[in-house]
Amino acid sequence: MFEKSKAFKSENHSLFVGEKPVKIQKIYRVFIGAYDNQKPDFHDILNELYNASENSELELRIMSPGGLVVECQQIVNLMQNKFKDKSIAYIESHASSAGAITFVHAKKRVIYWNSRIMFHNYSGGYIGDYHKMKTRIDFDSKHTIGFLEPVKQFLTKKEWKKMINGKEYWFGAEEMLERGIATHLILNGKEYEGKKALKKLKKFLKKKENNYIHENKKGDQSGVNR
Repeated sequence: MFEKSKAFKSENHSLFVGEKPVKIQKIYRVFIGAYDNQKPDFHDILNELYNASENSELELRIMSPGGLVVECQQIVNLMQNKFKDKSIAYIESHASSAGAITFVHAKKRVIYWNSRIMFHNYSGGYIGDYHKMKTRIDFDSKHTIGFLEPVKQFLTKKEWKKMINGKEYWFGAEEMLERGIATHLILNGKEYEGKKALKKLKKFLKKKENNYIHENKKGDQSGVNR
């Protein structure tokens, strides 16, 4: 699930523009796929990250369909307690379910024009006596809603209620920037922030749409008998 790349050093690096410069000693880059049942090196990676120096930065590269809530919790706890305000997350392609929860916990959240995200309530199953299952379901319902709480700020009250009751919400790059789910956009090798990112993306998508329409018209005309 996770792979480690060689971390690199930056002698003069400010983590976020506008904040007090922090000398970053090491950047840890982690690629996140499925949260799928504690692969052998998972705890080794967590252990290395917890042993990181205070002036380290965590960079998450997410391409995830989701998976186990408990595994997601471990990563979120790491972000909140070891890399608070020193984490950057990228959606390489998609961040669904647990992948989406991980993404929104990052201080800086970066997307590409074709990135997408999906939020929903958890799914699972229970086996056992009725009363024991009911007790567990009641507990998990309250506990998991608390875990999903960071998503609430990006949805309307109506959307939040529907999500808790089972609705899935998919958002593309444009809506992620509009809602504040993403803070930055990388487009044609350049990074943009906030309103400028949204403006650049809209212009790019409009041009892409016009090119598509133009190519289709050319195709239709080439097939006309004369």
